[in-house]
Amino acid sequence: MIIDGTSGLIFHNPPEIIIREYQRLEDETSRQVGRLETLRDLKPQTFDGFEVKLGANIGLLSDFDLVEKYGADHIGLYRTEFPFLVRERSPSEEEQVDLYRRVLEAAKGKEVTIRTLDVGGDKFLSYLDYPKEDNPYLGWRSIRVSLELRDIFREQIRAILRASVSGTLRILFPMISSVKEIKDALSIVNEEKTYLRERNIPFDETIKVGLLIEVPAAVVILDKLLRYVDFVSVGTNDLVQFVLAVDRNNQKVASIYNPLHPAVISTILDIVSVCKERNKPMVICGESAANPKCAYLYLGMGIDQLSMNAPSVPIIKHLIRNVQKADAEQALMSVLLMDDADEIADFVEDGISPALKGVMNE
Repeated sequence: MIIDGTSGLIFHNPPEIIIREYQRLEDETSRQVGRLETLRDLKPQTFDGFEVKLGANIGLLSDFDLVEKYGADHIGLYRTEFPFLVRERSPSEEEQVDLYRRVLEAAKGKEVTIRTLDVGGDKFLSYLDYPKEDNPYLGWRSIRVSLELRDIFREQIRAILRASVSGTLRILFPMISSVKEIKDALSIVNEEKTYLRERNIPFDETIKVGLLIEVPAAVVILDKLLRYVDFVSVGTNDLVQFVLAVDRNNQKVASIYNPLHPAVISTILDIVSVCKERNKPMVICGESAANPKCAYLYLGMGIDQLSMNAPSVPIIKHLIRNVQKADAEQALMSVLLMDDADEIADFVEDGISPALKGVMNE
């Protein structure tokens, strides 16, 4: 049994993914940042004046303790699947409205980006009849599930819209790989807006919607996808996995999984280029944002928003405050000429070591 004293939730015989999530929360809570605590209220700004917004990725209400402790300035990703995973049925619209309102209240005015239901892969709902799949990570998951189980998706969209009056909220659609998917998702959003208007139920009429880039196909057709959304989030965990054809949970090949691979860096640079050309805001979201070497290169790309696990925020903030964007740009130019991830890692490590001296233990 897991008892969450912050949210008041009790999980009896929780599935493994919930156990792992709370183990993660416990580990992160126990981590010490020591000398970095003084950074909590300081701006993440380089010596030459470039400011980066640093957000937190969360999945539990309890995570807000860490958001406050480590000084994240927004919620770059709120994962909505956990209330679905711990029940024997889909949570009702009212239950979801209550939860999302509590999330916005806990955020205390900070912007919250809510990712719609992302199940499949390694996250299965006990009350759904899943097909037998040889490779579930490439199968029936994420937005594909939502667009097939439209009643569940509609309830979630209505709940998000209804909660949107309680704070600053954005909607993020995961694993988009085609224009049809984003158009279908937006059609449902617009239909649910009409439904709420007709019943005089308030919601944020200007709510922003975005797409989570995790599939290489979305990178190739990004200029087309951007016509339909307000912002882009780059889900580097899956994007790296798919670009390199590496299952990061498979120990036989996990060492090949590397966000500093030249192909990954070039792919993200392509995304940045298209977003800048279309004047669309973008955020890097995932484990690579918490990696100082990657964060330094993202700074060189001109990316001004990163979202990561909350305890990593002070380390990345410290890095940003002790470097120049111009130097990061020069480092990126050099990296783009390099052949492999190890060479890149060593080069960037040398460049950022003075900025992180006395901070990174590993």
